[in-house]
Amino acid sequence: MVRGANCSFTLQDIISAMWQALGRKPPRWSLPIGPVRLAAGIVEDIVRLVGYQAQISRATIEKYTDDIAVDSSRIQTELGFKPQYDLVEGWRETVEEMRKTGII
Repeated sequence: MVRGANCSFTLQDIISAMWQALGRKPPRWSLPIGPVRLAAGIVEDIVRLVGYQAQISRATIEKYTDDIAVDSSRIQTELGFKPQYDLVEGWRETVEEMRKTGII
């Protein structure tokens, strides 16, 4: 099933589709971003002082918390792209294929 030609998705829409594809419920709680950024920064600085690179950095936190909207109307208009799957079906098939190949 394909949504209308001009569709846009928020980060929350995409995350919800991913959880649904995995057959799981999204977490009931979340951490406030301010303290998480602060903690990541402190850990990153301490780890750097001892000569290592932190696994989770300020940049990592920013990457995963950047709230964006994805709009496919331009690619559809300019290139004539027509999506074959809606967001939920696309993630469901992706997860199914990843399970078949042993990635997850």
